[in-house]
Amino acid sequence: MVSEGKKRRIDKQSTRSNRSRIFQPFRALGYITNDTPFVVESRGQEYFLTTSVGHNFQTYNLSKMHLLFVGPTTDQAISAMTSAGGLTYIATGNTVTAFKRGHEVQRLQGASEFVITQLIVMGHLVTALCDDNVLRVWDTTKNELYLEIEFGDQFTATTMIHPSTYLNKLLIASTQGVLQLWNIRNNKLIYQYKALGAAVSCLVQSPVIDVVAIGLLDGSVILHNLKMDEKIDSVHQEDRVTAISFRTDGEHVMATANMHGDVALWDLENRRLLHIMKGAHDGLVSSLCFLHNQPILVTAASDNAVKLWMFEKENAVPKIWKSRSGHYAPPSKIRYYGDEGHVILSSGRDQSLRLFAVHKDNQSVEFSQGHLEKKAKSRNIKTQDLKLPVITDFACCTAKQKEWDNILTSHLNDVAGRTWSTKNKAVGSHTFISTSKTAVKVTEISACGNFGLLGNSSGQVDVFNMQSGAFRRTFGGADGHKKPVTGLAMDAITRYLISSSVDRTVKIWDFKTAQLLETITLDAPVVMIRYLRDNDLLAVVCDDLGIRIIDVETYKIVREFWGHRNRITDMTFSPDGRWLVTSSLDATVRTWDLPTGTLVDMFKVENVVTSLTFAPSGEFLATAHVDNVGIFLWANRCQFANVSLHSISVDEEAQVLSLPSLATDQSDDEQESDTDTSDGFDNESEKDQLTKDMITLSLEPRSKWQNLLHLETIKQRNKPKEAPKAPEQAPFFLPTVAGAKPSFAQDDGRQVTSANADHSKRLQFNELVTETEFSRLLLSEFVDYAKTLHPANLDLELRTLTIDPELTTINLFLEALLFMLQTRKNFELVQAWCHAFLAIHGDLMVANHDNPLHTKLQDILKLQENEFGRLSEQIHYGLCVIDFARKS
Repeated sequence: MVSEGKKRRIDKQSTRSNRSRIFQPFRALGYITNDTPFVVESRGQEYFLTTSVGHNFQTYNLSKMHLLFVGPTTDQAISAMTSAGGLTYIATGNTVTAFKRGHEVQRLQGASEFVITQLIVMGHLVTALCDDNVLRVWDTTKNELYLEIEFGDQFTATTMIHPSTYLNKLLIASTQGVLQLWNIRNNKLIYQYKALGAAVSCLVQSPVIDVVAIGLLDGSVILHNLKMDEKIDSVHQEDRVTAISFRTDGEHVMATANMHGDVALWDLENRRLLHIMKGAHDGLVSSLCFLHNQPILVTAASDNAVKLWMFEKENAVPKIWKSRSGHYAPPSKIRYYGDEGHVILSSGRDQSLRLFAVHKDNQSVEFSQGHLEKKAKSRNIKTQDLKLPVITDFACCTAKQKEWDNILTSHLNDVAGRTWSTKNKAVGSHTFISTSKTAVKVTEISACGNFGLLGNSSGQVDVFNMQSGAFRRTFGGADGHKKPVTGLAMDAITRYLISSSVDRTVKIWDFKTAQLLETITLDAPVVMIRYLRDNDLLAVVCDDLGIRIIDVETYKIVREFWGHRNRITDMTFSPDGRWLVTSSLDATVRTWDLPTGTLVDMFKVENVVTSLTFAPSGEFLATAHVDNVGIFLWANRCQFANVSLHSISVDEEAQVLSLPSLATDQSDDEQESDTDTSDGFDNESEKDQLTKDMITLSLEPRSKWQNLLHLETIKQRNKPKEAPKAPEQAPFFLPTVAGAKPSFAQDDGRQVTSANADHSKRLQFNELVTETEFSRLLLSEFVDYAKTLHPANLDLELRTLTIDPELTTINLFLEALLFMLQTRKNFELVQAWCHAFLAIHGDLMVANHDNPLHTKLQDILKLQENEFGRLSEQIHYGLCVIDFARKS
């Protein structure tokens, strides 16, 4: 059988093989909600909003729109939610889980495979409408299935509600336009309503008892009296109804939403349309909810946004009061902004530029592009149609962020570059038009923040002043690029400009004179460049899938990296300039070590990485992925653990890692694996010593062995000024001093009787066992035990070693020291222990010159000289090499 220790080592090895050596999943940013309807719950005067984001749910405080907590990651995507009695019920697949403030309290699971589409809690019964056209009811008190209702082919259920004051009743709608009223207590169909002519897509209870609002697939909304089975009124909107809600603050207003992001407001008292909120969202509105007795409407849609609308006056047009949003299309480029690493700039295919706060989620904002809502309303078009084209590239600088615009963007098939201000969180006042009137491909801002550069598809590079917007100069002409520019970079003191192009060249220009200094011709068209200002290294990606590192001072290629099997999408330098991290369409993220020129880490993800950026502090690597609207953070394990990195083969098969979830990943396996050094070794001895030929120090604090050498001095220093006073009535016994623990031999289980009572009270010195724990462990686990002793205790143990005619204990101690020297472990402890031992028992060693312990002492001395000589030789060799390199 396999031992438990071996099982743990196998589990650790499996964990390490299924993850990156350097990067560990941390958390995701930018997820607000999806198309699963949210849940609003009131507790006193406070309202709380719970949204689904796939495999997690989030709870916000609606008054401040602050994120309170993120629920745990579920195995399957969340398909339905509801709340009751202070609990949040989450449906995932065929399972319903009850949470209280993010902690699981109960779980209900079905026997077969199905997906729950809607949940309703009625007391101790949890009802679930499932995709297999079955209604299932669980009893939470007994934690078992209470009831199943199969509807059959003639009735395909779509949605359900629990009508107010209808005890144990459920109203269920269908795609056939038919509604049925069921009593779930006795499993009985009470009444079936006549068909409405279209499939029912939405069903909501109105503030009036017996009246419900029915939303149809054709855009109609019918107010129906259930008790009388009569139609009260109906309205019609564009396309199918996705959500309905009623105001309860005295205004008779109904809000309806459609799949195009529009919200219509209806005056039920005057039976007219009040207002259409055209383009309230950029996607399907999945949820609407008026807060109870408040003029506030909460909306959520598939565009990853939640908005709170305030109605200031009667029949007034609502205005956005608070909102939380993220990208609703995958980000195309992300970059850390500033030297603190607190925020990330992101541009997405949703035509937006956003700033995400890494630590305080409520500080994330979208950069404004002007009063687009007002313009869109006047032209009767969507706001999205007035936004700037998709951002293809952007550059930022913090030098002049408080004085003028400090972000420059290029746009899809656009001949202009536009400035933005991080101070105002809005588009800037300047638009730079390329002199060649060709599309702008790349942008760059000088380190001083004064100049903005545009790389055009004609091969020219135009320079503009960021403060005034004035044109300065052009880099081009006969010496310029002949094909589109793919990369721009500038040094830290605005001395020279680096540009790359599809014409297979990298050109270095004098920035002040616009004169060409050097042209570096490569073997393939250049795709992108990244410049590290601290050490003047330029990373160049070419179409041949090669990565070349160019020293800008010498104009020479100093490193080449090969291994990606598809087009490289992005790359970034680590803050210390040691690593280059690259991503590719082969779904791998590779880390290259620049000093050694080798691949040191590689992992694979399910979705291709489109952009990545390293935090200036080195804590996180941020990535953006295809088909994901969020930004994912990967913790750099080298910041908090000892990670041994060695070269790996570029052809090695990479392990597929799951993307970070919204909740901070702290799994048990990861916590356990973080305690080791991740150096590729499994058992404890190999962790303590990388190789048997290496002299290894112990992991004990320096005081453990230094205080032992100076113990007498420490005792003299700590000696009290006055002698301790004895207590007035001292006990007849005193506790044994810690360390030396003599014990008495057992009486083999004999009972103490009246006959031998006097004998049992006598002290039998011939039965006294003077062997201590220290001397007993000299035969087995001496080193581990001795490490736990305080210096004073260890000194006492050495002084109380058993002295017999053969000096057995002392011989065993010397053998232990000799073994430690032979294994080359705990080198400094051996020196300290040997010094203390000889200081205490040196006279005994001299007196017993015929004892075999002298042979052991000679072996210890010889081995000590050999090991220290070998160490000294390596140290002197290293010092000589350093001295030679310094002088040369």
